[in-house]
Amino acid sequence: ARPGTGTDNPALTVSYSGFKNNETSSVIDAAPVAATPASCADIAARVKLRQPSAGTVVEVLPASGSSTSATVWLATFVYGHWVCSSAMYGRVGSRGVRPLAQRRSGDGTTPAGLFPLGRMTAWDGRVFRMFGNSADPGVKAGPYRRVVAGDCFGAMPFTARYGHLVRRSAPTCVGPDEYLPGVRGAYEYAALIGANMEPDVSGDRPGETPFAAAIFLHRHSYDWRGRTVATGGCVSLAHTDLVYVLRHLGANTWFAIGTSDWLMSHL
Repeated sequence: ARPGTGTDNPALTVSYSGFKNNETSSVIDAAPVAATPASCADIAARVKLRQPSAGTVVEVLPASGSSTSATVWLATFVYGHWVCSSAMYGRVGSRGVRPLAQRRSGDGTTPAGLFPLGRMTAWDGRVFRMFGNSADPGVKAGPYRRVVAGDCFGAMPFTARYGHLVRRSAPTCVGPDEYLPGVRGAYEYAALIGANMEPDVSGDRPGETPFAAAIFLHRHSYDWRGRTVATGGCVSLAHTDLVYVLRHLGANTWFAIGTSDWLMSHL
């Protein structure tokens, strides 16, 4: 029988039979390990214990900390129960995932942990949670910002622009900063993942630790053969999946990123 949603999976034991010549289980070189992997609903229920107002959870679950791909689920709380979407194929950092406190900007990992849907104030005073070079796809948990000329996302540690959307011309918005109008494919649409994000950004002053900047949920990027590629630290989805997720995000959205075992032991 399956345990109730939100309860811990039971400890499993393994027994053996059929030995001959007075042998016992001690002759087995490597004993198998029995485990019950956490489901999408299990993880969402654990998130709700931490964040009671959570109504939507985007789960990004790599198979291991070094994986550059992940299974992505969208869990929605409906009439007292978590309803999960079909599994989606996602990409994460080129060096896997790492707890936010252990990562640094530019290290190629996606921050692991529990993060809210981010909220930022742009250089022109407009507040946004999602953005893109294309028109609003119909999001409900906005505001949505249509990228405009001059939108430069600061990613240079120890500068005032780190982790903020500032105004710069394309020639002066150079790496590691990102000139958003120039990233038309991946930033067709995107949502802010609130990892080291406003209002309290660590790393935008000298002496502070630059944990992360520009961590988004965005569209896949592709190589010349048409294959998806790992990200620099964001989470990416195919166009159709991304639009589906963005349209179904609610105001109380959380991102749970990490292996299922890690999340269940850290949430």
